Amino acid sequence: MYKKRAKETFSQSVFALIVSQVIVKLLGLLYRLYLTNRNNYGDEGNAISGASFQIYSLLLGITAIGIPNAISKLIAEKSAIGDHKGANKIFKISLLIFSLIGIIGSYFLFIYAHSLANDYLHIKEAELSIIALSPSIFLVSVISVLKGYFNGRESIKMTAKAQTMDQITKVVAVVATIELSVILLRMENTAIMAACSNLATTIGNVVELFVLIKAYIKDLPNIRMEIENSVNSEIIRVKDIIKNILNVSIPISLSALIATVSKNIDSFTIINGLKGKIGYEMAKKQYGILSGKVDTLINLPLSFCMAIATALLPSIAATNGKIKEKENRINHSFLLEMYISIPSILVLMFFSNQILGMLFPNAKDGGELLSISAISIFFITIEQIANNILHAIGKTKVPVVSIILGTITKAILNYILVPRTDFILGGTKGAAFATVICHVIAGMTSYIYLIKKTKLKILKRNFVKPIFASTILIIVAKLIYSVIKFKTSIKLVVSLGIGVLVYVAIVKSMESLAKISHKSPKY
Repeated sequence: MYKKRAKETFSQSVFALIVSQVIVKLLGLLYRLYLTNRNNYGDEGNAISGASFQIYSLLLGITAIGIPNAISKLIAEKSAIGDHKGANKIFKISLLIFSLIGIIGSYFLFIYAHSLANDYLHIKEAELSIIALSPSIFLVSVISVLKGYFNGRESIKMTAKAQTMDQITKVVAVVATIELSVILLRMENTAIMAACSNLATTIGNVVELFVLIKAYIKDLPNIRMEIENSVNSEIIRVKDIIKNILNVSIPISLSALIATVSKNIDSFTIINGLKGKIGYEMAKKQYGILSGKVDTLINLPLSFCMAIATALLPSIAATNGKIKEKENRINHSFLLEMYISIPSILVLMFFSNQILGMLFPNAKDGGELLSISAISIFFITIEQIANNILHAIGKTKVPVVSIILGTITKAILNYILVPRTDFILGGTKGAAFATVICHVIAGMTSYIYLIKKTKLKILKRNFVKPIFASTILIIVAKLIYSVIKFKTSIKLVVSLGIGVLVYVAIVKSMESLAKISHKSPKY
């Protein structure tokens, strides 16, 4: 018997994505701990797999990264007016186009793996890792269309479930493939282990695609019923659908592509800039510290913020011009993101050495890099949510311009600072500082445009309240850490644990007072 599909609320979507991201990132941290602390892997292995992954991400920027947001926006707009037939047609055309693009991308990565490793990255050991990732270009292209479809239909829980299954599979596959390679080869080869870690990404993507296809097939009765009951349908030519898809997806993909280029700047400037000063092996290790450990910890809070931004885009598109509802969702999202990002910044800055020492006892270097890089979280968070809002309201050129300005600045600063090992902000610290400046420019350009050129009102309390609560968190955590006499790792867990409890209590108190005084909008 047909049962009408229940749509998720914005809060349910955000919650589902955040829970998924908590699981995904904790599992991701788990396998990163395994890799970094494993014999004959460490920072060198991170450098090989990390550099390969940046090449892969660069190609994804062309073929897949912007697809989910673009498709979800178009389908949410069609679904909001009841044109389910049009939404389904957009999905099918998108699936065909991006599947073909994904096949081309996978072929390119496979065929040119040798040249990319030797001539672009200057890390010859990365060739096998690039080959291991090549099928994922096609897989992620198809996955991205399916994610966009489910997100646009306000079924974000399904995409959250799929990416969780992907990560679970990846963690198991990382350990299994690496240990199996060691047993079969009877040796611990860093380049082969790095390739195995990237092969696990491909295996995870296969499982994620299977989960999404299974969900789509299960939902077909609902889809067919919605198409039969479709209203406000209009005959749209295939070329017009392609034009609409490209009009939305190209600016989003271009923004993502340029952001990936910014990360790739590190992959070829750090090793090239430092190998003449400190030697190739040490330069590779320095890049591994930044790309393996620091980026992993920085991306942890950012992934939660990205979950909110991802849910926001189709949610805004579905408001269908209701300004007040749109503002409420935007302000709610900003507040949630600041409640996550600001305490994360302060914890990573003030406890950088202790965190690295606890998580990576066999490779704990990088405290200064982590402290510098943590600052970028605030501006990347603003950049993420401001750009998603701008994409949702049709201001697609602004995010592209802002990230171009930031990336150009990043490239200039990297080339100036990285070779200057005698300077306080030279070497990898210079690269980390350049990343911060990149996102200051990109994030603030988009945010300033958002508040100056649109009629949307962004509340100041979105920033003031999280800063106040986060400051108390750090004061409490620092005091407890200096007083208690335990092993360093236990001191860290206890002091941060109590600090977080105090933080949550303060946040709850502030939000309760805001509701009582009727100053807080209803979300």
